[in-house]
Amino acid sequence: MSAEVSIFEKRFTIGANTEATISLLESKHGLFLQLQTQKGAETNAEVESKTSIPAALLPEIKRAISEVEKILSDRGELDDYDNAQAYQLSRKIAFANESEHEFARILDFYEILWEYEPTTFPIAWDDEGYVRESFTPDFYLPDYGIFIELTTMKQSLVTKKNRKVRLFEEHYPNIPIKLFYGKDYKALLAKFGIPAPEAKPGPEENMARQESPEKES
Repeated sequence: MSAEVSIFEKRFTIGANTEATISLLESKHGLFLQLQTQKGAETNAEVESKTSIPAALLPEIKRAISEVEKILSDRGELDDYDNAQAYQLSRKIAFANESEHEFARILDFYEILWEYEPTTFPIAWDDEGYVRESFTPDFYLPDYGIFIELTTMKQSLVTKKNRKVRLFEEHYPNIPIKLFYGKDYKALLAKFGIPAPEAKPGPEENMARQESPEKES
């Protein structure tokens, strides 16, 4: 792919004669988030600045925005919050699935400090050095200096997760990471008397069931 293809674009005014544009672009290097400012609102307006960030690093951008919001809240710049603490209390952690939530409960029970998806690591680059793929481990235990990744999903996704962990270990050999497979996680839940979340069938499994009805007895 030689030219950039715009997938998403949002413009907004930041000055009397200046606009900013946030775009999601696809090029030969992959997906990128681009922020540019331009004089005037015309299509051929003069571009003042332009910055592109690989979309694979979106989690880092979201974390940076969250930190900025906390600072603005503490300075009284956000009307909805009295301070950074009020802002932080309003931001409930959105776990990706119930398994992660249950794991966090176990850590809390043992009073083990944890951080949820605190860091995103680039794990694959193209020939020109652009980040093509990243990996965000589920938990970080600061008192132990170790990352935790849960794999309690269907096999096709477990295979994909295993690949990411392998690339992580290749590029960051000095950073400890522990991978919990489904059977390990279920054994941990059983130890604490917590029912394991039931796996919901994915679209592929539902389709297979529809195409292969049970035989009549």
